[in-house]
Amino acid sequence: MHQQLQWIVTVMGGLFVAVMSVKAFSMWAKQEYVAAATALAATSVIAAGVFYPRLVSNLAEEALALFSGAGTEKPSPAPPAEPDGTGVPWTPLLVGLGGIIALALLAGIAATLRDRRRRRTLDRQRHAELDARHDHVRDADAAFTTDILAVLDRPAPNDVSTPETERLILALDAARDARTARDTTDYAARFTALEIAWKAADQHARKASINYLAPAERRAVQQARHLLTTALDDAGNTHERHTAYLKAIKLISTILTVPHEAVAAVEAASRLALPKK
Repeated sequence: MHQQLQWIVTVMGGLFVAVMSVKAFSMWAKQEYVAAATALAATSVIAAGVFYPRLVSNLAEEALALFSGAGTEKPSPAPPAEPDGTGVPWTPLLVGLGGIIALALLAGIAATLRDRRRRRTLDRQRHAELDARHDHVRDADAAFTTDILAVLDRPAPNDVSTPETERLILALDAARDARTARDTTDYAARFTALEIAWKAADQHARKASINYLAPAERRAVQQARHLLTTALDDAGNTHERHTAYLKAIKLISTILTVPHEAVAAVEAASRLALPKK
């Protein structure tokens, strides 16, 4: 009966120690180091009580004797005890320890995998946010390059001799390349540089307008803008619109670098209608 009770206590204690060990490793994975250390210490004490009951009782007796003063007396040697079959249960002990080690390893692996999944999820979310912001800047740049009137009002973003424009072009290329890579940190840095370059180029263009051009060039740009307004007027005569477009392009072609997207857009709007057969 005593042997069966000892087995039950050992098995139940082993399970409890295993659960506590897993919980302690889980706390450690969550970086709750104080709680994890406390749980491990408590688990060690419980494991000692379960698997080494004689060790605990001997320590308790020695501590009691020390505090009571009995420890100063030299005890007489006791005769060797006869084996009574109640020694340390090595089989359940080894099984329990093996289970604890296995569960602890599994808990550590699970915590590592969970942390990696969490990081990958956060990385994907951050990349998606950067993509959305990147698209916003690209859309703003595309809206500008396809609006020929906006280009004539503030032509600096298409003038590569302007430092702000040069930095913007380099930032656009760098952010585009970083977007296809896996390194979100580098992508974030490249995109931040792009945002700064875009704002600087836009602010410089709005402030400078066409005032940095020579007087004759400013007059030509203003005349071209007037012609393009006529070319883009849907209520106007088709032939007049197309003629105005050709004159405007001829005027500004030697002054400004107009994006081909803007030229294509105004050309399509002012193109002569095809004759009906």
